[in-house]
Amino acid sequence: MPEGRGSRIGDHPGLRPGAGGFATRNPPQKPDRLRAAADLLDQAAAADDKAAGRFAEARVDSTPFGISPQARELAARWATALAAREADARVLGDATSDLAGRLRMAAVSNRSTGFRGRSAVAP
Repeated sequence: MPEGRGSRIGDHPGLRPGAGGFATRNPPQKPDRLRAAADLLDQAAAADDKAAGRFAEARVDSTPFGISPQARELAARWATALAAREADARVLGDATSDLAGRLRMAAVSNRSTGFRGRSAVAP
């Protein structure tokens, strides 16, 4: 990646053992890493919900740009675009929240059962 740019998850010290966040001799346990990732996903889901709310506000608060047919058409297209972005943000937020829940369940089941990975299944 270009210098100065990185993913927000990659910048979280709890998700990069040995890269400055944790000493390599004491890396975090897998359930702790899963919970840390779930927390980040919850933050992302909250940001998606906030964005959806802003799109909804912009759609409700927007006023027509004039009385001409062209202005009304432009306002209608703008409202349609905002509604589509609002729906996209809500779907993304819901999916992100669901993924965070799955990670939390995996952290609990991983710790309690001692499960270390996927089981091999013949095709």
